[in-house]
Amino acid sequence: MRQLQELIRRLPPGVEFLVVVSWAFGLPIFSSILMVGTGDPASSRTGGALVFNNAALINIVAFELLQSVFLVWFLWMRGWTLEKVGLAVTWRGSWHGWLLLLVTYVVLMGLVQLAERLMPAGMQAATQRYPSADPRVSMQLVFLASTVNGMFEEVFVAGYIITALRDTRGVWTAINVSTVIRLLYHLYQGPLGVITIVPLGLIFGYYYSRTRLLWPLILAHVLIDIIGLSALGRMLEEN
Repeated sequence: MRQLQELIRRLPPGVEFLVVVSWAFGLPIFSSILMVGTGDPASSRTGGALVFNNAALINIVAFELLQSVFLVWFLWMRGWTLEKVGLAVTWRGSWHGWLLLLVTYVVLMGLVQLAERLMPAGMQAATQRYPSADPRVSMQLVFLASTVNGMFEEVFVAGYIITALRDTRGVWTAINVSTVIRLLYHLYQGPLGVITIVPLGLIFGYYYSRTRLLWPLILAHVLIDIIGLSALGRMLEEN
């Protein structure tokens, strides 16, 4: 065990980065790209679009918790701490999280409205590919999955990636790499996902790089997931 610990501590930063990114997002990126090309014949898809049901949310929670066990241990061995990524729950951070949520929603809804005006036919096709939520989904699972997913994504796609790259590669390279990786594992959302994920990644990345506060990103992400899943569930029920 000591030899393994020493080996991990001596790994070059580039190898560390590759291990963390591939372990955290390798499978989601591969699955997302595969969905774009082939679609998923599983029962959790309706009309070509992914439907988040109870089973899908349980899978998300289980996958991300299991991934986190290794990643937290690996990064702890490498000297990473909560302070290093700026993770501390504070009242100030909570207010920033609500403001970040508001700003992000205004920007994203504005971009979606603009896209609908410029390419109405394209937006109709994009909407058909966008995921929905089973109206019978458990709200307890929605809250749990949104919380786990929000923490998992922001800790690694923002907190780790931007912190690991900003000092050696520059702030905007770190933000752009974070945004590209965030986009890659959301490709299953189709064109509408690109319109929303790219600006969200840039806003979150810029805010984090300027403030070094991770909790606002987590809170905003959790709230976005809860609101989004609830709204998608109502839309599917109405249709």
